[in-house]
Amino acid sequence: MGTVLESLAWSFLGKLGQLVEDEVIMTLCVKRGIESLQKNLEFFNAVREDAEALAMEDPGIKSWWKRMRNVMFDVDDAIDHFMIHSRKLLLQPRLVFCNQSIFSCSAKLTSDHRVAKRIKDINKKLDEIKMFKEMFSFERTNHQQFQVTIVDRSQTSPIDELEVIGRDIKQAADHIVKMVISGCHDNRSTVFGIQGMGGIGKTTLAQKIYNEQRIREKFQVHIWLCISQSYTEIGVVKQAIRMAGATCDQLMTKTELLPHLMDSIRGKSVFLVLDDVWKSDVWIDLLRSTFERCLNAHILVTTRNLDVLGEMHAAYIHKVNKMNNYDGLELLMKKSIGPYVQLNEFSDVGYQIVEKCDGLPLAIKVLAGVLSTKRTRAEWEIIRDGEWSIQGLPKELGGPLYLSYSNLPPQLKQCFLWCALLPPNFAIDRNAVVYWWVAEGFVRKGHKYSVHEIAEEYYHELIRRNLLQPKPEFVDKAISTMHDLLRSLGQYLTRHHSLFMNAENNETLPNLRRVSVSSEVEEIPAMEKQKCMRSLLIFNNKNFKSIHMNIFRKLEHIRILVLSGTGIQIMPESVGNLVLLRLLDLSYTGIRKFPDSIGRLVSLEYLSLRGCHKLDSLPVSLMRLSQICFLQLEQTAIDRVPKGIAMFQQLYSLRGVFERGNGFRLDELKCLPDIRHLWIEKLEKAKPGGALVLRESRKLREWGLCCTIGMDTYDRTHYHANEIDKIEKVYEMLKPPPTLLYIFFVGFPGARIPERIRSKPFHMLPNSAHTLLDECISCSQLPPAGQMPELLVLQIRGADAVVSIGTELLGKGVISAAAYFPKLELLRIIGMRNLESWSLNTGNLSNKMETKSQQLVLMPCLKRLLLLDCPKLRALREDLHRVNLKRIHIEGAHKLQEVVNLPEVVWLKVKNNKSLRRISNLRKLQDLVAQDCPELDEAENLRSLKRLYMVDCLNGHHFRNCLLKEEQDILLHFATVGADGRDIFPDESLYH
Repeated sequence: MGTVLESLAWSFLGKLGQLVEDEVIMTLCVKRGIESLQKNLEFFNAVREDAEALAMEDPGIKSWWKRMRNVMFDVDDAIDHFMIHSRKLLLQPRLVFCNQSIFSCSAKLTSDHRVAKRIKDINKKLDEIKMFKEMFSFERTNHQQFQVTIVDRSQTSPIDELEVIGRDIKQAADHIVKMVISGCHDNRSTVFGIQGMGGIGKTTLAQKIYNEQRIREKFQVHIWLCISQSYTEIGVVKQAIRMAGATCDQLMTKTELLPHLMDSIRGKSVFLVLDDVWKSDVWIDLLRSTFERCLNAHILVTTRNLDVLGEMHAAYIHKVNKMNNYDGLELLMKKSIGPYVQLNEFSDVGYQIVEKCDGLPLAIKVLAGVLSTKRTRAEWEIIRDGEWSIQGLPKELGGPLYLSYSNLPPQLKQCFLWCALLPPNFAIDRNAVVYWWVAEGFVRKGHKYSVHEIAEEYYHELIRRNLLQPKPEFVDKAISTMHDLLRSLGQYLTRHHSLFMNAENNETLPNLRRVSVSSEVEEIPAMEKQKCMRSLLIFNNKNFKSIHMNIFRKLEHIRILVLSGTGIQIMPESVGNLVLLRLLDLSYTGIRKFPDSIGRLVSLEYLSLRGCHKLDSLPVSLMRLSQICFLQLEQTAIDRVPKGIAMFQQLYSLRGVFERGNGFRLDELKCLPDIRHLWIEKLEKAKPGGALVLRESRKLREWGLCCTIGMDTYDRTHYHANEIDKIEKVYEMLKPPPTLLYIFFVGFPGARIPERIRSKPFHMLPNSAHTLLDECISCSQLPPAGQMPELLVLQIRGADAVVSIGTELLGKGVISAAAYFPKLELLRIIGMRNLESWSLNTGNLSNKMETKSQQLVLMPCLKRLLLLDCPKLRALREDLHRVNLKRIHIEGAHKLQEVVNLPEVVWLKVKNNKSLRRISNLRKLQDLVAQDCPELDEAENLRSLKRLYMVDCLNGHHFRNCLLKEEQDILLHFATVGADGRDIFPDESLYH
């Protein structure tokens, strides 16, 4: 546990220690002030752990807590400004002339006097705060620290299935589905409602209904819209259009979008979910007139407010009841100690904890997150007997939700509260949020790991504690969201210094430190008065079109400035005044030019210009920013990256860089000691020659090499022989270090993959876990990836020249593991337009090998295979029966006639295979999904089949009759819905 202030105090002490360690020159008055500040901060590490809770209950303590927090923010500002000023002095050349020396000394004395006065004022305030001795506990010696252990997350893992625990929710879903289907033939719109308090499971119930097979079969269009309190009309309509299968990128107004939506659903049956509705106007005023004109529309609405459903004239309303305690105990145990642990020791105390959660699934899950860190019964009992009710907290935010927050280590508390500042249902990208946390100063440096690695572990710990919810379509949990109740808790706890501004809450308070602006806010108030602001976040708000030229002269404490997706086109010169700015995100804006003053942003660490299509150049002054650790330049109009990136010695992630003319050169990369993520584009413009690059980059983990290539068959970029020769020489320069985990080759035009990778992948790439070879259109022979000992995922896409895949893919195997592809779990072969045959006959290969002492096993860990858009492939390889495959998806293989002899496969999806006729000898197959396979009519020896889904298969009845002859008890789902290739079984995928 511990307070947020404790984490801040430790952070500030670290900065002050750095000042002393760097031997920064300071006058006597500054030195004394800093020594007093150090003593004060050490004192404030003893603030009571329950201080934040007491502040909500007692007005006097509340006032003390507020003063304390504001002073801590002032401490941070003062220290950072002094460090910046000191750094400037250290970088200045020594002055020779007497008058210059006198002037320099005078300027330094004036500056130090201001710093000394500021620190003196802060120390005075801290001395006053210390007088409230009841708020300190000097007996506390053990601080809970989050122990960072870096986990290898490169491995793929199945997506967690939708958690549906308990008979009640299953019965409710079945009942609503039957009512919806029974009214499918009525040519009108019908509204069904799900009502209940926050966190009770309304969305989970709606998801189960939405994914129900009977719903997928009966409706041609399925749309899920998350509304929340701060939705935008344009955003909602655009999302509806996309989910209806259309595009709308060029349409910007409601007048343009609504007719387009109408055209997308006209004459079709539609199932629409409106999740988390707070006001009925989203249906009555915005969507109803459009959806009433389709063939028939059934609308499922989730809401906390019963009046909303009344105003929408819901035909049926289901009130979600609280989860019973036995189902709650099952959920608690599953999310805390897992299903494989003996539960007897914990079940009785677990049941008592569930009783205190009052039947709310969200409360049970977040409490399970707390209990997952407790290993003994005594620790569970402490949680059970702890303080569950906090006076002053809104009722729905107290109890288990606050308890889960209060049990976080101090540094994780800051990260959780920061996420609450983001818009509702915001897709929290792991790779972005870790930089936000680092820029805010939340992450402590470790002895073994970088701050970015530690921040990633913070992110995964919040997921493990169920405070962030990973989106199921991302197998590595790289994208997550925050439940609206947890978000409300975070916003309540930070309400005096942070604000999420939306249409209903747009009044700013004095001394705000962090402001986030919703995309629905039409008129953004002036920010000049917020002189204490540290973070300003504006996402996708096109109403934000300009910045006052002098605004940044007044916002001198800004650390984070995110203007992503806004309508700005010009950055004023005054941006150079933001000397504390660490993160600047201008991605997907219309910005045309950067001011030269960017060179004065001496603290800048993160700069994203991704998607700035109108930005065609970078100022040379950018090269002066020695603290840069993240630079993102993809999808811009920049024609030259300035030379000098080698001076960015802190670079951790570099994306979108390319060589051109007298600008950036590839050999600069060898001077970057900490680079971990690297994407190089437009390699066709690079010049060969020089020493090997990247060979000594021992920290590099992700490596993307890209040449310009058209992604469409008729839009390929073709290179002349001399150009290809030059490109191949450039690739030979880029020798990969053995530390790589992710390798991406995109658009390589040569006939063979570079020799260094092709000849000895076992030695060159011993740690690579993910390898993707995309659009290598001229490579007729694939590299021997079977020799890569740690490879988990292999993707081959768009290799137009490959007609046959043979044993060259295996190489010599991994002798130490006695296998080819010893750890491969997922194989994806996509867009291989000329691939005709596929054979990995290891028997023939073994006869040619010098060592015959043992037979090498083929792909012993392979579980999933995706074959997509291989129209000429005639057959699956004959030895596939020797592989332990569990799940296969085959789509767009129009020459394939049969899928046979796969003894271990339990799940099979075949879609849009025009010649496929027969599926047989899949003895363990349990689930078969067939769609748009017009010739499929033979089935044999599918003795374990339990579920069959057939959509738009003309001879499906013949296929079914074959199964009936074997007298199998099979759940059959047949549909002819004119799906036009759309998946109508989204929960049936390769990754479930």
